[in-house]
Amino acid sequence: MAAVDPLERLTNLVALLLETPRPLSIDDIADALVGQYPDDRTARRGAFERDKRLLRDEGVPIELTPGDKGGTRYHIDKERYELPDLGLTEAEAQALALAVATINLGTTAGSNALAKLDTTEPGGGPIAMLGASDVLPALFAAQTMRASVTFSYRDVMRTVDPYGLLARDGFWYLIGHDHASDAQRTYRLDRFDGADITVGEPTTFELPAGFDPSAALPADPKLLGDDEVVVAEIRVDRARASAVVTELGSDSVSARHYDGSVIVRVPVRNRVALRSWVLGLGEHAVVLGPPALRDDVIAWLKALARD
Repeated sequence: MAAVDPLERLTNLVALLLETPRPLSIDDIADALVGQYPDDRTARRGAFERDKRLLRDEGVPIELTPGDKGGTRYHIDKERYELPDLGLTEAEAQALALAVATINLGTTAGSNALAKLDTTEPGGGPIAMLGASDVLPALFAAQTMRASVTFSYRDVMRTVDPYGLLARDGFWYLIGHDHASDAQRTYRLDRFDGADITVGEPTTFELPAGFDPSAALPADPKLLGDDEVVVAEIRVDRARASAVVTELGSDSVSARHYDGSVIVRVPVRNRVALRSWVLGLGEHAVVLGPPALRDDVIAWLKALARD
């Protein structure tokens, strides 16, 4: 039997036992989860008992039922597993989502319990698991009250109608209408000049019709932020060249070499996202320039190697 990721098997087991219309025997489970449990019956029972114990330790209510012809059958009681509707208002649900996103409980059981609350964005997954920001509570309160906020951002005082708050790739962003420029702008919370925020009178603005905070940020994490755009030159070898060109588009290619490698030009605002992207290509990619960006990636890789 090929090696199966234990987390994938546990996830599939939970899904199967939740949705089955009747309790299942261990053999039924193995037949349904093809290739995920051993063929040998003794080894199969041992693997299942380990999985059952792990899930029960995490609070998953696996129920046992006697079989018609002997043996034991298993299922998960949905009523015990799923939380009832809590009857939260929209503001309460947003506050709970914010708490889930900003407080790391430090335990798997606690995280799983919060995940059952389904405090998610429409059409998306959980917002994030991030460290708390000093400015986040005041901004969230202002957003809820529809009150303008005034704060210092990169040494400039700004007054903004806070349309929405969004977590993306490790950072929180405020999206709102900037009074000085009379345009929608995005601000990264860790770049505020301190936590001194003035909240104005409530109900002083309305959200634009159809406002979607996720649409305010680029889909490409390498372009997130408000830094100046730097164009990185990256050499990608033959093994990954086709996939990278497909991802970035043929216009990104500045050179093709006889060995099948290419040099691509990649616009970058977010250096953290670029480093992660390059790391995902492993030994198949090398940052050629600009020199400051290349030095930044090299220093980061050396720090990883030391750790």
